[in-house]
Amino acid sequence: MATLQDIARVLGVNASTVSRALNDSPSISEEMREKVRQTARELGYSLRGRGGRTTPEWCCAGLILPEVTSEYYGRLAQLAQARLEQRGYSCLIQLTNFRADSMLRAIRNLVRVRVKCLLIVMDVEEAVSDAIMDAIHRSGLPAMLVTSGYLPSMDMDCIHFDETIGIRAGVEHLLARGYERIGFLGETMTQVRCRLFEQAMTACGRSAGGLVAVGKERGEQGGYLRMKELLGLPEPPRAVFASYDQMAVGAIHAIREAGLRVPEDVAVLGVDDAVSAAYVEGGITTIANPSEDMIAIAVNILLKRVQAPERIRQQIALRPRLVVRKTT
Repeated sequence: MATLQDIARVLGVNASTVSRALNDSPSISEEMREKVRQTARELGYSLRGRGGRTTPEWCCAGLILPEVTSEYYGRLAQLAQARLEQRGYSCLIQLTNFRADSMLRAIRNLVRVRVKCLLIVMDVEEAVSDAIMDAIHRSGLPAMLVTSGYLPSMDMDCIHFDETIGIRAGVEHLLARGYERIGFLGETMTQVRCRLFEQAMTACGRSAGGLVAVGKERGEQGGYLRMKELLGLPEPPRAVFASYDQMAVGAIHAIREAGLRVPEDVAVLGVDDAVSAAYVEGGITTIANPSEDMIAIAVNILLKRVQAPERIRQQIALRPRLVVRKTT
């Protein structure tokens, strides 16, 4: 079955030009629109719908994520779907629940329905195993990975935001504000951020000591329960670094419940710059993940890979940004 890329190759234009022409964009001349429609008919590309608009339902990209219940992954899913649709692709989503076996099954499912490419958001706790890499390579599909860090041995297009720089900036910010006893709130899926926090404290000549609380509960509940643990210590922290903003929200609830003030008694800092972070406690100080830029770049590279499979592969790191608000 012919694709937008097939039509573009015949005419020597970009696939985006073909998509706009088939959708009667005023930015494309009538002459070009007619050439595109004629070529589409000759190649067997289905033209249907009102006004000659197309519905290329088989021109699909596969999107794999750990989950969509958290604000972070849900936002990535929305951004990716919107970007792909702008480029003429529909989107099929598979969820892995942070399981390597589910990742393999998701790749097989998307190959079975003949998607054109794969955009994979891979959490650090999903081991980038040889089996997963082999499954991607055997699929024969162009692939782009959104990872949680630099993968030096990865022979594949990847993009990540530099958590090392971001967490170091957060620790330095808290120390500069005079907070000496800094704790960390995390969960089993954010162990890497915990290690980076401890490394940042050491690099700044400090130690987290016994002020690290990590448990199995996630989101607001996890932040609430871990904060209660730290507040129960003989010497609780004066500031906490939450592994992501939803945990920071739960931590603030526990602090308030204990009759304490934010930030006068305990300062709170999160990661990701979730939408809700701007509206809690006058705004949560956070390490902003440039998710919109990350997805825009990822989709652009992926669709260029579709058109030119032999392009040089690349890994891109985006620098996070410290957003200072009321909680520090």
